[in-house]
Parts: sequence; C-alpha cells; structure tokens
Amino acid sequence: MAECMARVEAGQPLAAALAGGGVVCLGPGVHAGSWLVEASVTLRGEAGAVLEGGGGSVVAVEGDDLVVRIESLTLRGGSAEAGGAVSLTGYSALALVGCTVEGNTARSRGGATGGGGGGVYASRGTLRVEGSTFRGNRATVGSDLFVTGVADVIVVGGHLGGDVAAREGAKLLLDGVTVDGHLDARGTTTRAPVVQLKGGRLRGGVKNDASLPARVEIVK
Repeated sequence: MAECMARVEAGQPLAAALAGGGVVCLGPGVHAGSWLVEASVTLRGEAGAVLEGGGGSVVAVEGDDLVVRIESLTLRGGSAEAGGAVSLTGYSALALVGCTVEGNTARSRGGATGGGGGGVYASRGTLRVEGSTFRGNRATVGSDLFVTGVADVIVVGGHLGGDVAAREGAKLLLDGVTVDGHLDARGTTTRAPVVQLKGGRLRGGVKNDASLPARVEIVK
C-alpha cells in the first residue's frame, strides 16, 4: 500500500491536497464539501472518515485520462441532478473500494438523466465498485447506481440496498453483489446496454423494457 503524500484532518481544507494528486489520507471525522477531482489521486479514509456533501455531488470526475481511487470512506449527504455521492462523466478510471455510500439524493429535473443515480452516476469512463455498501440513497431511477452513455462499470461483492439502472450503450457487470432492489434496463432505438449477472443476488428481479430492451446475460 502506497504511503500517504498528504494527510488532511477533519475540518481542514481538502481541495489543495486533491489538486496535488498522489495518495491523500483523511483523518477521522466529517470532511464537509463537494469536490471536483481534476488530478489523478487516491483518497484513503482512516477509521471514521466521512465525506459529507452539500450542494452537488460529493465527488465529481469530469475530466479525461485521470485515475481516481476512493478507499475506506463513507460518502453521504450529497444532492445533485445525477450522482448524489459520485458522478463520473469524463473518460477516466474511477474505483470505489471498501466504501459506504449512504443518504445521497439525485434530484429529478425530468429528461434522460435527471433524478438518476442517488448514489453513483456514470456516463463515460470506467468504474469499479468493490466491497462497498450502499444504503438509504434516493433517486427517480437507479437509487444506488445509474450507468448510461458509454460507461463501463463493474461491481464486485458488497451490498446495494436500493436499485440499479442501465441505459443507452453502457456496460455493467454485477459480480457476486447482493442487490436488494431491482435492475431497471432500457436501451434506445440505436443502442442497448449490456448487463451481465455473475453470482450474487438480485432480490427485486429485472425490469427490462419490452420495446427497447437491454441485453441481460447470466455469466459463470
């Protein structure tokens, strides 16, 4: 495990450390704010470290060619049109490892993305969610996870207490994860998402649009 290049205590500004990149370790307690990540960085939480949002996504990655890793953190209290906790809209690589994503909201504004992904929203790039817990997130569709566009998303292990949604040409692999809610899948007239289910449990079943279906596969 790489050494911390910077350590930020709760209540101290985080933006400068994020801009510096490398490995940033967050001390216990609440780190309040909403952050746009513009450099490759690892955010590593010590026991009890919380990122608590205000207006907008707690963490947003909009740029291209970044490598961003978020480890052992609780992300809560975010509120955005899409992606209350995390929004990935750039062609970058993002990983959430051992995180808790709770109490975030995607606000509905109508249209294709409004109200999607109370927990996490991804429309481009690659996203890996590993060993993480989602609970108490709210959205019009995909309360925990909304993938769309050309995003390539893998969820390995962990527990999603809400719903998952896949749209447009996104790719989604659910590998050994327990989902309490349902999978809501729909394509367009020209594209269809590809969803692969590998082990795990999907307690709410699959809602696949009859007129614009996704490709849903069971894989071993």
